[in-house]
Amino acid sequence: MRPRSANEWRDFWRDGGERELHSQLEEFAPHSVRIATLLGSNAPERALVAELGRIRVNELKMPRDPERDAAVASRIYAWFESAAGARRTQMG
Repeated sequence: MRPRSANEWRDFWRDGGERELHSQLEEFAPHSVRIATLLGSNAPERALVAELGRIRVNELKMPRDPERDAAVASRIYAWFESAAGARRTQMG
């Protein structure tokens, strides 16, 4: 259901995916490229949770918050599955 070719991915991100992802990220928004790369690589949700934890501690210099990271990752992952699937359906 996800876009697969490089052109499809560029179209997905250009046609609103980047903006929509950014709106989902909250405190993680400055790191959207890292998160988009994980999503595009078909990484499992647990990898997204782990990456958000690394960003929180190493980049944002905030204390660990695994529950918050899991909640944000779940929301982002659900958005991506829905948005990428909808984009693929529109493409025919």
